[in-house]
Amino acid sequence: MKTGVVTFHSAHNYGATLQAWALQKALQKLGAQPCIVNYHPWVIDRLYVVPRLDTAAKRMQYLKKKAVRCRRRKLKTKYAKYQRFLKEHFAYVGDYTTFEELTANPPGLDCYITGSDQVWNPDHTDGYNPVYLLEFAEKGSRRISYAASIGRERFPAQYREAYANALKHFDAISVREQSAVGAVYEAVGKQPAVVLDPTLLLEREEYEEIKVESKRAERYILVYMMETNRKLVQLADSLSVVTGLPVIQRKPGKIFRNELEPFYTHTPGEFLGEVERAEYVLTNSFHGTVFSIIYGRPFVSMLHSQTGSRTTDLLKALGLESHILYEARDFKDMRQFEIENPQELKAKIKKLRAASMDFLAEALGLETDFGIES
Repeated sequence: MKTGVVTFHSAHNYGATLQAWALQKALQKLGAQPCIVNYHPWVIDRLYVVPRLDTAAKRMQYLKKKAVRCRRRKLKTKYAKYQRFLKEHFAYVGDYTTFEELTANPPGLDCYITGSDQVWNPDHTDGYNPVYLLEFAEKGSRRISYAASIGRERFPAQYREAYANALKHFDAISVREQSAVGAVYEAVGKQPAVVLDPTLLLEREEYEEIKVESKRAERYILVYMMETNRKLVQLADSLSVVTGLPVIQRKPGKIFRNELEPFYTHTPGEFLGEVERAEYVLTNSFHGTVFSIIYGRPFVSMLHSQTGSRTTDLLKALGLESHILYEARDFKDMRQFEIENPQELKAKIKKLRAASMDFLAEALGLETDFGIES
């Protein structure tokens, strides 16, 4: 079955890229022929392209300020490396930037899957975007959502009818967070399945295909912040003093007192290598939490102010609520970082993974059975 995935694959964001790659890999395991529908709207692309020096003021600033020149060089390096990674590891179909281009020349596939990531969050898609609701799909093709996320508990009132009308044409619906179930039920009158983020559909060993070993000689604390959190910074600085370990982080500017070269220009594969080698991980990123779990690294999650519910839902499902830190003052000792029972955790993930893969297989009309043995 030729199956196209519609997601935020073009975002130069480790979580977005890795979940798309993992879903492509999981579909291959099911026997489907997956590809990524190369829909990359400007609302996504504009966040990552190197800004043009198209005005005299911009050119003057570039010439005068060494910091601006340095940052621009790093951004160009990052952009080139990241684009190369995407081309090497995704099976693309088409090249679309608008809904109209897709409807005029659809890919002609048997099935379309939207998700994972926050594909139903209008804050990220510049309002209601019919592409992520698969409204371009040809008659007779299957429409599936896999681990789609809304980023909130309800669809915004102004778009609720549009989401409801589109979802009624889906053959199977699943969401990533328990908190999204009510919104979908309200829209279509059916209970969606709650499934794992695609990154958890794969075993650690399967990421060896893209992982790049860290080249750092030093031991370090890895901080992965999707939004700057002063309390997280303070905790990382304190942890660095207590352990004597330096910090690495993803942003180009220096943030921490004792900091090594950031991983700003890293590809997703290089990012995995850094997580694997970290002594401790501090994060407010959902996928920072996920890969800490996959690589068995000691970690603490301080929740993202807008999308923290997905991290909470995941950690509760895995019995890892103790790793959530709401306030820096709640940190007691280093044991809070430790994964206490790795084998029990592995069994829980295996059970949830089997249910998620069974959902995918059934939605695709395949007979593969990933059920758990008793």
